[in-house]
Amino acid sequence: MFTKSKDEITFADVEDFCREFPEGVRVEYKRKITNIPKIVSSFANTLGGIFVIGVEADQTNNKVNFPIQGIPQKAGIEEQIQQSSLTGIHPAVMPEVIILDVPNSNNVVVVIRVDESVQAPHAISKSTKTYIRTGSITQPYEFADIDRIAYMLKRREDSQVVAHQILTRIEKRTESLCAANEPYVKVIVEPVFPYRPVITTEDIYEIVTGVLVPKVEPSPVRRVPGGTCCLTGTRDNLTYLELNDHGIVYYRGNMLRSQRDGELLTFSYIVGRIGSTIKYARSLYKKCDYLGNLEVKTELCQVSGEKLMYYEDQPYSSRECVDSDVLASTQCLPHHLMENEKLINVVEKLANQLFWAFDVHKPMITRKLVRETLAKNKQLPN
Repeated sequence: MFTKSKDEITFADVEDFCREFPEGVRVEYKRKITNIPKIVSSFANTLGGIFVIGVEADQTNNKVNFPIQGIPQKAGIEEQIQQSSLTGIHPAVMPEVIILDVPNSNNVVVVIRVDESVQAPHAISKSTKTYIRTGSITQPYEFADIDRIAYMLKRREDSQVVAHQILTRIEKRTESLCAANEPYVKVIVEPVFPYRPVITTEDIYEIVTGVLVPKVEPSPVRRVPGGTCCLTGTRDNLTYLELNDHGIVYYRGNMLRSQRDGELLTFSYIVGRIGSTIKYARSLYKKCDYLGNLEVKTELCQVSGEKLMYYEDQPYSSRECVDSDVLASTQCLPHHLMENEKLINVVEKLANQLFWAFDVHKPMITRKLVRETLAKNKQLPN
């Protein structure tokens, strides 16, 4: 349930989840609706998580008692929870709320899904208390606890330093391996707060070698500090992919030109590289159940004077790009990468930012065109 689409979650999923996960840093169970601001803010301040109402956990082992009873069904449950989160937490938090019928009863269970927040710390009780998750309990901290509050405030700054250091090392590797005399594309998917490892290098190696990279000899997969990289092609046309234990996924590759005239850059290739990088990121975040906020960035490099063909079956090209490098970025959540329509939204936002530099913009870049390109490359999750 950490990553599944809201519309796809069933009561059977709730039962399976309750059997698998005891209460902890990312999980909370309550028999009735209570402490909404406290629990929701604690998830938002830490790693995100799932709060299930209508179940009771054993006090000795934090596991759910079965069968699940639920709470009486009544109108306005979702509105009550959202209003409590909006008015009782500062800055406000808007969680996802899923209400599911308990079979053979008039009761329901309520699943509240909360994402790690870029606005942390969040406070309650008229901005006098901040809560974080520390295990199976929600530990309160007064604002007077300067060390804890300072840590959350400084986390933003520190995480950017960590990300910069990792990306600098990756760039140095690619510069030594890749020729830079042709236009190339970079795609980066990373946590907004990449301040700690989220997955082991062993799991990364398993993802790359066992799931997404064809088994060829010699293997294109190599271990690098903190992760795994994959090299394919030649120096003049090299594709470089790296997955890092801090959740950073990096792609770089020379851009292909239209087969028709050999001169024009192609829309489908650029969108396809975004899609393939997200596909790797999707596998990584599923593997480690990462729930934090993400940023997806794409950069077209050395494209000054280049033109773009965005309809393969029509001899139409864009105007010349006047910028040497064109950057696009958007923020999303991991489950946005797991659902077709939300993934298309992410890629469409990036495409519209990128291709504006070629004087190609809506309605030329259509949602239908993005969908068809991702589907053709088998990059949609469903």
